[in-house]
Amino acid sequence: MNDRIKLRLSNFDYKDSDFVYFITICAASKQPYFLNDRIANTIADGMELRRINKEIKLFCYCIMPDHLHILLSLTEDYQKRLQDWVCAFKRYTAKVIGKSFGIKPLWQKNFYDHIVRKEESLLKITEYIVNNSVRKGMVSNWEEYPYSKMVDPLP
Repeated sequence: MNDRIKLRLSNFDYKDSDFVYFITICAASKQPYFLNDRIANTIADGMELRRINKEIKLFCYCIMPDHLHILLSLTEDYQKRLQDWVCAFKRYTAKVIGKSFGIKPLWQKNFYDHIVRKEESLLKITEYIVNNSVRKGMVSNWEEYPYSKMVDPLP
């Protein structure tokens, strides 16, 4: 018997590029690995690489000490599911960071996603993400935090 909680909607097309996703990915055992600037920069570079490769539109992100928030949509060119994208991103960053720092595992197995619905405000979700470091008392203004960024224009 499998008692595992299903995190994804069973009848939803996670390939659809018309949707925006709010994703949270946590470090393994909630370790504060991302306090290290080189590790945080590797994660940011991994997102930017996938953006440049036209897999995603990256609206904003915030890399906190033990987790990552991302607001993104898949591109029409990507043609894979959100789960595939997250898996590839986690695999790439874990490989690079594992080689440089010997951290294994880097990420928790699962991730959390929220499909942004039409009635929800993308601006409010963006503000929530970029202001995460402010809410945690790390900085007084999100723009002071080097790992909180707005990237592509909101749809």
